[in-house]
Amino acid sequence: MEKLNDKSWFKNLSTLGLLILLTLLITIVSMITSYQPVWCNIPINVILPIIVLLRLETVFFEKLKLSTLLLMRILIVFAVFDIIPGELYVKIVLIFLCINILEATLTDLKKKKYCNVITGIALIGTVFLIEGTWLDYYYIATSDGAISMILWIIAYTIWNWIFVTNEFSSSIALYHIGVLVAPIIGILLKLDPALWLIFRGNSLTVAGIIQIANKQYLEEKFESRSFTNFVEATSKKSIQVVLMMVNLMLLIAMVIISLY
Repeated sequence: MEKLNDKSWFKNLSTLGLLILLTLLITIVSMITSYQPVWCNIPINVILPIIVLLRLETVFFEKLKLSTLLLMRILIVFAVFDIIPGELYVKIVLIFLCINILEATLTDLKKKKYCNVITGIALIGTVFLIEGTWLDYYYIATSDGAISMILWIIAYTIWNWIFVTNEFSSSIALYHIGVLVAPIIGILLKLDPALWLIFRGNSLTVAGIIQIANKQYLEEKFESRSFTNFVEATSKKSIQVVLMMVNLMLLIAMVIISLY
């Protein structure tokens, strides 16, 4: 598999330029594969991850995450061809959303990142307020109204980025700003937060392929002392507590809006 650093014009890109380029690439590919679950999803989100998992070196969490994402990308093809009911597939998506959050939460627990553990548990506990709907060849997922779903998305985004800073280097954390922004750009373009979950699944699959295949290049290209200082500052316990409280308030507001 040809790597980004094998292309001379990638070597000449600035850090910001590369981040913008990758963010746009992930956004576009995730949107296309979301609406084309056969012709685009299979070669990009099924075949490529299989090649990556079989041929490239991965850490345990990368292998676990990409494997679960791959499974969901395969199952959507089954749903499109009515091998499994579409509504059942959407329920499986929400179950795997909880499993993926739980995987990260347990990883945080092992590293004693208790504030993020609490947020992770709260996110899992509020997934039951999200309802998925199958629409012939793709799905949407929303809570009771767009606002409550937006609140959940914000809480998830903050939580996930903190997890990334706990699990990976600051270089990869910088890359994941683009990864997290990609599905948000998608829903802004479509003006529909109900599409966030399908965009997130597809964008994370594409981003995982890029990260595993080009880890050394991303580590070197996104290395920044100022950003590392920022990550270290946000890793302080006082900041972690504040972010946890913000997330819990967002999720409490989501529950109130959804139930009342």
